[in-house]
Amino acid sequence: MIIIRGIGTGPYVGVGKVKKIESDEDLQQLKGGEIVVLSHASRDMLSYLHRAGGVVTDYGGLTSHVAIVLREMKVPCVVGTGNGTQKLEEGTIVTVDGKTGNIYEGFIEKEEKHDSAAFYYPATSIKVNLNIPEIALKVAPWADGVGSIRIENSIIRTGKHPHVLFEEGKLSKVIEDSVELIADAFCPKPVWFRTFDIPTDELKRLDGGNIEPDEANPLMGLRGIHKDLQNPEILKAEFEAISELINKGYDNLGVKIPLVRDVSEYSEAKNIMRELGIRPHRDLPVGASIETPSAVFTLDDLIGVGMDFVTLGMSDMAMCALAVDRRGVKVAKHFDLTHPSVLRMIERVIEKCNQQGIESCICGHAGSDPAIVRWLVNSGISSISTNPDQILKIRKVVDIAEKTIISRGFTRHV
Repeated sequence: MIIIRGIGTGPYVGVGKVKKIESDEDLQQLKGGEIVVLSHASRDMLSYLHRAGGVVTDYGGLTSHVAIVLREMKVPCVVGTGNGTQKLEEGTIVTVDGKTGNIYEGFIEKEEKHDSAAFYYPATSIKVNLNIPEIALKVAPWADGVGSIRIENSIIRTGKHPHVLFEEGKLSKVIEDSVELIADAFCPKPVWFRTFDIPTDELKRLDGGNIEPDEANPLMGLRGIHKDLQNPEILKAEFEAISELINKGYDNLGVKIPLVRDVSEYSEAKNIMRELGIRPHRDLPVGASIETPSAVFTLDDLIGVGMDFVTLGMSDMAMCALAVDRRGVKVAKHFDLTHPSVLRMIERVIEKCNQQGIESCICGHAGSDPAIVRWLVNSGISSISTNPDQILKIRKVVDIAEKTIISRGFTRHV
């Protein structure tokens, strides 16, 4: 019997006893294998949640960072149930189906279907998004590079705010060690490092997190490159880590600047790289993550100051364009990655990049959605960066999409 429904975030199924989380002490007492039920999950909880048999939340969406990382960790997760903390009783046994979003009473055996092991070689480059450096060696043989190293999780699992790590003289080293694991595993394939993009609410629970401001809507608040530019010593520590890796001989690294709202932010970030002796576009490729309408419509200006590649973030693009918090349950029905306004902006960016010979790459949740991926291939995108557990599937989807274009005599928008 189905007790409650939510939004499934991945193909995994878990069975266990319900453990409700109401405090930090509850998190610390997790033994492993429990079905963790809580109001909402944040990235600072991941060091505990990775041991869970499943995770169920009242709030949150499919594109939330926690949902993405738990999928990478192969932890069954259902978000956005609305009232799971009320409906699910402490200590009862439930089955969490991360594919359907259903939570069943008792143990329900689910038969898993596995994709064919066939390996496809599409012309479109198939990259991977990585939150967990330690899995790089496992996925490197199947991907053509890394579209986004999300280093935030390496920071958060230390339990310390970046400023605390900086004061202790450890921040650059933590970043360097994590990125080196990935760069080494993928060498000589390209690996793009994304500078910090951590909403304030995900930093508050860390040691030293009390310096973060209170924000009613952190996803639309102080985050991305704007936050780092307000804390230049943190951004310098990130770039110092990259500089050390360049000096070690890693020539497959690139840097991308996230959530750019204005060309001045992009230029200022590159100026800080120069202060540290890194020559953008010469020592390594530099690009921007286009996630805001303002960046879409000033792309010519961004290209004008130098752009080696562009990544596209459709989740944040939809959030900004549609004025919908992508973690909000009450407005979830309005969050639509395929809204015409979002698709037209994405088409505009891809077309401009193709005209200028700049690589365009989709990152985030959209890169794991077969229907969106097929549309992106038809629109002429250069590369797809997907989740680790979706690489083989997306290679096949893209290969078939390319062959369909050829067989129908279509001309891609290049």
